[in-house]
Amino acid sequence: MKRLYVLFDAKCELCRRVRFWLDKQQTFVPLAFVPLQAPDLEERFPGVTKLEPARQILVVADNGDVWRGADAWILCLWALREYRQWSQRLASPLLRPFARRICEMVSANRHWVNDWFQRSSTHEIATQLAAEHPAEAHSCHENPCAMS
Repeated sequence: MKRLYVLFDAKCELCRRVRFWLDKQQTFVPLAFVPLQAPDLEERFPGVTKLEPARQILVVADNGDVWRGADAWILCLWALREYRQWSQRLASPLLRPFARRICEMVSANRHWVNDWFQRSSTHEIATQLAAEHPAEAHSCHENPCAMS
């Protein structure tokens, strides 16, 4: 396996942000990003539409192997130099169900998250999250969280 193709929804803000984050990381295995809206998607990946790539992330290796959902996310992390250890942890029998649930939750709600980010300012989002999760907001305020 020399390259992984990450299929993503180019119309989804969350998907685009994750794609850009992945693209900035150093990799062991190069990642190539293919929008679901590409006119030649089915030609490049015959049968891909049957796998419903718009429902969950889909990763295709250059040898034809396919992963979707949590397995695809774990594989993306495995390809990254700084996150391979995390991928191995998430692939363990103890954490894999958790990774699957998180991936399913994000996938099922990505359009809602996308709309929320586009309609709301950063301050409005922070205020809403603080109201829903006051303990996390307090600890983050004392020790500011850094996005990398």
